[in-house]
Amino acid sequence: MEGVLHHVLHIMYKSQFIGLDDAPCDTKCLLCDCTFVLPTNETDFLTHLFKIHRLVIGDVWKIASLKNYVHYWNVKFKEAPLTTYCTTLLMDCTPDGQSSKNERYFLLSDCLSEDKTLRDEIHQAKLEWALAQQEIERTDINFKRGCMFCRMEFCGSRAAYIKHLYEKHNLHLGKPENLIFLDELLDKIQNTIESLICIYCEKTFKDRSVLKEHMRKKFHKCVNPNNKMYDKFYIINYLEPGRTWKQRQDNLEKTPDPEGGSSGNEDEETSWSDWNEESITIICLFCNYSNNEFTYILTHMKEAHSFDFEETVKDLTFYQKVKVVNYIKRQIQLQRCISCEIETDNVLEHMKNQQHYKIAAQKVWDQPEYYFPMSENDSFLYNLDATSNSDEENDVQNLTEAVSNL
Repeated sequence: MEGVLHHVLHIMYKSQFIGLDDAPCDTKCLLCDCTFVLPTNETDFLTHLFKIHRLVIGDVWKIASLKNYVHYWNVKFKEAPLTTYCTTLLMDCTPDGQSSKNERYFLLSDCLSEDKTLRDEIHQAKLEWALAQQEIERTDINFKRGCMFCRMEFCGSRAAYIKHLYEKHNLHLGKPENLIFLDELLDKIQNTIESLICIYCEKTFKDRSVLKEHMRKKFHKCVNPNNKMYDKFYIINYLEPGRTWKQRQDNLEKTPDPEGGSSGNEDEETSWSDWNEESITIICLFCNYSNNEFTYILTHMKEAHSFDFEETVKDLTFYQKVKVVNYIKRQIQLQRCISCEIETDNVLEHMKNQQHYKIAAQKVWDQPEYYFPMSENDSFLYNLDATSNSDEENDVQNLTEAVSNL
């Protein structure tokens, strides 16, 4: 009997869906003529059900399309009373919190076979709809868009555009095969950045240069996983009711493998690896020692080179720290002492013997030329502390002026 019900509902919903996307839609209450814009005003709608009709929908966050779910039960409740489908609960308070014995409330949940079947069918239909949309985007060769960061123009596939954002601009959106509604996602990200808002922490900044430096230094070149507005753009959200890509990632990180490895199978790890901040190798300022942890680099410089970086730069602004790093790297590359600036064939040996593992006077390194790193995407610079004794926005302004004057 349940299999027949599945089949009947599947056929019915193929023709009766009122829209599987998340576009706002006027939806009539299950029990009265009040209308609510769903999913925009979902909280108001659920509050109305509870306070006016004493009705609660169980596990509402697991329903793939609340407006379709409501549309179905709106029709059914016209055919039979509420108690035909709902569980009756007795509580000792009124909806406004006043004490009162044996107040009746109603629970509509998937304990009812028809409700469970309905939820399953809505979920299946939405998944099929999402996969069909993803296939359209994947095979579309008429995509055309200019890069939101540089002057590159792209024609052809969306995957090439996403790859460009990742490889050239370090923007981590995820793998193309995990994304859906890419045009809308890119519009949202571009509009957010143009509004001078960080896409990860969602703080607003004074100008684009300050925002750019913040996102670079803080590794905020990925979307906020706690912002549910992004759930729509990741296909994982359509695979299991109520489970988001953020929850899936949290589980992968927290669940240990019995054999000592990571949880989940290799495919899961591969598909989610691009949501982790990539492990970036940091290199010592003086030698080829490298490590993925900045603290180990600092410890190494203290022990191997008698150079306390944190103590050296503790009173400097962020961009002064940048200059110090770039100054040291350039001096070492040129085989010049960072203290006395003498040029020698073995500068590290000279600095060790002369105890010159200390930077020269500020007037030597605090020059506009040292704003610029020795190499692109210098991982050491990414780890500099953002705290400083002067306003960071002024530092960025000083940088802009220095560049324009060169």
